[in-house]
Amino acid sequence: MRTLKIRFIFLIVLFNHAAFAGGPPDEGMWLPLLLKDYNYVEMERLGLKLTPEQIYSVNNASLKDAIVQLGGFCTAEVISNEGLLLTNHHCAYDAIATSSTEENNYLRDGFWAMNRGEEIPIEGLTVTFLVRMVDVSARIFDRISTVEEGEEFMAEAEEQQLIEQEFSENGRYRVDVKNMFNGNAYYAFVYETYSDIRLVGAPPSSVGKFGGDTDNWMWPRHTGDFSMLRIYASDDNAPASYSSSNKPFAPKHFLPVSTSGLSKGDFTMIMGYPASTDRYLTSFEVAETQNHEDPVYIDVLEKRLAIMKAEMDKSEATKIQYASDYASLANSAKYFRGQLRGLKKFDLISQKQAYEKRLTTWINADDTRKSKYSEVLKSIEQTIASDNTLSADNGYVNFAGFAPEFATRGIKLLRLKRSLESESTQSTIDEQAGEVLKLMNEAFESYNPTMDENLCVMALDYMKSSVSENMVMDLFASKFYLKKAKQSNERFASLVFSKSILTDKERMDKFLSKPSLKTLEKDPGMMYLNSLIRAYRSSLQPRLAARQGTLDEQKEIYFRLLQEKENAKKFYPDANFTMRLTYGTVQPYNSWEGKPFETFTYAEQILDKYKAGDEEFDVPEKLRTLIKNKDYGSYAGSNGKLNVCFLHNTDITGGNSGSPVINGKGELVGVAFDGNWESMTSDLFWQDEYVRTISVDVRYVLFIIDKYAGASHLIDEMKLVK
Repeated sequence: MRTLKIRFIFLIVLFNHAAFAGGPPDEGMWLPLLLKDYNYVEMERLGLKLTPEQIYSVNNASLKDAIVQLGGFCTAEVISNEGLLLTNHHCAYDAIATSSTEENNYLRDGFWAMNRGEEIPIEGLTVTFLVRMVDVSARIFDRISTVEEGEEFMAEAEEQQLIEQEFSENGRYRVDVKNMFNGNAYYAFVYETYSDIRLVGAPPSSVGKFGGDTDNWMWPRHTGDFSMLRIYASDDNAPASYSSSNKPFAPKHFLPVSTSGLSKGDFTMIMGYPASTDRYLTSFEVAETQNHEDPVYIDVLEKRLAIMKAEMDKSEATKIQYASDYASLANSAKYFRGQLRGLKKFDLISQKQAYEKRLTTWINADDTRKSKYSEVLKSIEQTIASDNTLSADNGYVNFAGFAPEFATRGIKLLRLKRSLESESTQSTIDEQAGEVLKLMNEAFESYNPTMDENLCVMALDYMKSSVSENMVMDLFASKFYLKKAKQSNERFASLVFSKSILTDKERMDKFLSKPSLKTLEKDPGMMYLNSLIRAYRSSLQPRLAARQGTLDEQKEIYFRLLQEKENAKKFYPDANFTMRLTYGTVQPYNSWEGKPFETFTYAEQILDKYKAGDEEFDVPEKLRTLIKNKDYGSYAGSNGKLNVCFLHNTDITGGNSGSPVINGKGELVGVAFDGNWESMTSDLFWQDEYVRTISVDVRYVLFIIDKYAGASHLIDEMKLVK
């Protein structure tokens, strides 16, 4: 997780993008637009049978038209001509949880719509299609070249805005202009977003989350991590808000589903929306991650999880309400633990330092190179060293300071607070109060005050004792904290939960019926939030912006240095939530400790892990019976076994969850859902021999839908191919 990036351009160089292509076949998150020139020959050699235009095309239907970004955090794929989507169970986890009740617990029991009328609308969930991507580097660099020094940032922003307006076609599309290669190239991404999305099917968590946190990021896996959604559209197939009259979406392309299975060495590719990587860090940045970021993130997240679990274990309703949040935080905590483990084991800092020493020798061997690059490494080191508490402060504020739910609730009151301060008209205040009331009704529906009070104490402890001196909240010097709370974090939290409008719906409703600035100013919950925001705005935000702005300038030059030094190497841009393609082959691996792991897992191994009543390893009776009887239907392999998961050496990260695994013929063979334990460091550095993607075999998906759930009508909707 990197800090906020604010860019300033001061050198204008238009790169030859061909210099950035290539790399080992299993490493790299490639822009589909560039595959023809950069990767196609290698992909063909590994087993690809499609043309580049069948993968990415603007004028004709292609694979890109079957891949969507799901909710801005995952990937999904269209698998029927009626808008049926396949993604991960953990990607739809929140949708499943919010649709559940104690009487209809879809997390526990699963959910299958047996007809279109039973499909459940998911409020707020969207899917986004990539319409096209366009290289706009020349436009932006040309614009920047026309302005005076110091005006580059505004010129860049203005040109980006013009591009976004032009490509949006009068608001029909959303357009994002993204910088690539540390600001050395720019691409415009044109998107179309659909908002009527409905839950179609999900296995119980004992299938879709089998293994829980114990197996998370681990191999071997036996998790049926999938769920199904459907896109609905207007009569003319356009995006539309939810309506019972909407029709299933008709895609330009959908993925046929292969039942042939895979063997070791088979070609696979993944298309999706990876979130963020930092493969081009210097040793100074790696040291910052290892010594200041990851330890703070791990410490805070583990405390939050312990507080949440203590309350979730007391009640089934609380467990349902917080299941999605808990799973997300647990996933992050384990990720950072794994990343820190890898950084220490392989001493990436020393590896980077050794490379930078060679880089410096190369720079100093040529006067022209010295004039361009002699100061860049030193300047990055000085920038990082200039504020050695910044990353920790950022972690404490974001993971601890804003952890209590009431703080998030208070943010929704800030607009109303400003209106009260400016003495806006009563009609304006009443209108805003009504808007807040709707938000608060939803916020208080699933709220555990005891959990939140404990999170409040935790947050106060960190913000008082762990942050740097200039980040300590002024709350702790206030009369309220010193006198009424008697300098006790526990007592302050108790006052928040006995007095604040942010922690009780009745008090909130009373306030909103007659909003008062005096009430907000005296409210202990708002005191906490306002003090936290002041600390963020006065100390953290300016420090982040100043350092990152300087660092971005330096990293722009550093990337050009890498490209010039490694001119035989082929580079790819770091992930940034834009569509990418990665490819490789089905492969086993040996762990860092030398333990060999097989490529495939099988259904009978689920019974070996089965623990009756265990939260992570229980198995539904019906599934146990099917496996014991080897009642796999047509979904077993030629060896009579039912494949569950498999490994392949493609390059994925967060955001790729739910991505389709596609064979050389463009057919769906699996759904990516995880990486192995050794891949936790792959956002920072790649290890060909160790990093693997973990995917669920599509035949296991079909087996669960058909034989376990009895939802064969969904199978009938797909195009199955041998």
